[in-house]
Amino acid sequence: MNKIGFRHAIRGIFKAIQFERNMKIHMVAMLIVLFTGLILTLNAIEWVFILIAIAIVLIAELLNTSIEKITDQIFTGRHEHARNIKDISAGAVLVAAIFAAMIGIIIFLPKIINFF
Repeated sequence: MNKIGFRHAIRGIFKAIQFERNMKIHMVAMLIVLFTGLILTLNAIEWVFILIAIAIVLIAELLNTSIEKITDQIFTGRHEHARNIKDISAGAVLVAAIFAAMIGIIIFLPKIINFF
């Protein structure tokens, strides 16, 4: 990726954070998870799983946002195909978020129980 492509990629991430409510929610959740991981002193393998889970959720949300924007450009007004496309891409984010939450529970719950 050249310098200009990298700038566009970073700009896209910031635009998603700026304009997309769900991306803001994912970013806040990410910060909470990272902060909690620091407090509970995760080991290297636990960090790998947490970081992969976070990345998958953020990637899914960015792709979902892109698919929604493209769908809005292709279909004007209410259209059953547009609705299905958006529902399916949102479903991908939901699956990613559920599995990320499961990974978080598996890693954090025993540590939280031991912490208190």
